[in-house]
Amino acid sequence: MTESRNLRNLRNLISVRLDATLAASLERHCARTGQTRSQVVQQGVAQYLLASSGPTLGTLAEAILPPPGTPEPRAPRRQRLREYVRAKRHR
Repeated sequence: MTESRNLRNLRNLISVRLDATLAASLERHCARTGQTRSQVVQQGVAQYLLASSGPTLGTLAEAILPPPGTPEPRAPRRQRLREYVRAKRHR
């Protein structure tokens, strides 16, 4: 059972060459945050792929919809008065 699990993990294994400066920055970051190099690289690849895949539904919605907590625009004064009078008649 563990042999098949190890073989599956090896299929996803990749090697990355980093220049000395980038490797040192990665080591410092890992020491500061407590993350492994693998975790940092996985997050970086995931963020890169997300950013390069184009807009998401969430970013499109943010561009179109008003921010949360924004009050809805009020109806024109004449329309509000008309609705008020109609409501008062039906009481």
